[in-house]
Amino acid sequence: MISLDGLNPEQRDAAATVDGPVLILAGAGSGKTRTITFRVAHMLENLGIPGHQILAVSFTNKAAAEMSERVRKLVPASKARKGLTMCTFHSLGLRILREDIHHLGYNNLFTIYDSADQMSIIREALKNYRSNKTFDRSIIQSRLSWLKNKGVAPEEFPSSEHYDFENPYDGAVEYVYHFYQDKLKFYNALDFDDILFLVVKLFDKHPELARKYSERWRYLMVDEYQDTNGLQFR
Repeated sequence: MISLDGLNPEQRDAAATVDGPVLILAGAGSGKTRTITFRVAHMLENLGIPGHQILAVSFTNKAAAEMSERVRKLVPASKARKGLTMCTFHSLGLRILREDIHHLGYNNLFTIYDSADQMSIIREALKNYRSNKTFDRSIIQSRLSWLKNKGVAPEEFPSSEHYDFENPYDGAVEYVYHFYQDKLKFYNALDFDDILFLVVKLFDKHPELARKYSERWRYLMVDEYQDTNGLQFR
């Protein structure tokens, strides 16, 4: 059995409350990670919840590794390692895409393009874009990243609130965005922003897959929840 007596009353209340939504509001140094790890240990050891039903998501690899290490110190290794998922948003997204991205027409053995690879495609796109104006590739790249994190697909951009017909950059971005995504798919590649962008697209197009993961991970915890953007929230 895992004892929660070492926690203060507020931490103990949060760690012991498992069913239904729980929001922990706490400042820096107040023991948020300690509370989350004791909560996971309590679920595994005291309540007998299988590890494969528990998902804890954080923003950084360091935070995810720290949570995982603390749980392993509290719970026997056989239980702590049996299907428990503690990772970043993007690690979770990659795991889902490796399993189901074929539903979007990609091969599951996709590669992740870095900034240099992205710039190469953007450069090629701009060479094909007919305009008297010269465009800064880094601005185009930043704009594509921003749109993906807003959940705006290439075909949605022109009719979205983010498109300005009088801004020549938006016309270039529209062209490059289509060209860029088509090239990535042709090469069976994703960029970093695609990871969450395509997971949301996958779940929107195939709600049965969203249900599959909902049923797999019945207990979800999000570290630093207040920092989630719209795409991460979805």
